[in-house]
Amino acid sequence: MSEAAMTEDERRAIEQDCLKLIATYAVAADRYDEDRFVGIFTEDGAWIRPKASLQGHEALRTFMRQRPRAPVVRHVSTNALVDVTGPDTARGISYATVYRHDGDAAGEAPLAGPDSIVEYHDEFVRTPAGWRIRIRRSISIFRRS
Repeated sequence: MSEAAMTEDERRAIEQDCLKLIATYAVAADRYDEDRFVGIFTEDGAWIRPKASLQGHEALRTFMRQRPRAPVVRHVSTNALVDVTGPDTARGISYATVYRHDGDAAGEAPLAGPDSIVEYHDEFVRTPAGWRIRIRRSISIFRRS
């Protein structure tokens, strides 16, 4: 099936599946949910970050296991846009405002404003297990100094 042969309902379903991956990334990262975080990527999926890149499930799993558990972190994802490029491919862009508190947060953490604003550029592919992220590029737009 070519992109032109897709119905609007098929296109919307692909967009929704990819948007769900964007949201799942934020929630899984914030909750230190290693399995969900790794599961949104293809087996050979890559996360390209400004200071270090990770490729493959094992590298992503190691990253999640080594993250300090003390900070309270929330990625507030917004402005997500997915473009379907074919029946098995799509690309997306989204923004995340990242809040972080490094101290003890029994109860509510104090709010001092966002730590950073990040732009994500994603390449999605359909796999036998459903839609997954093949490549996620993180670009730091603003960072608290």
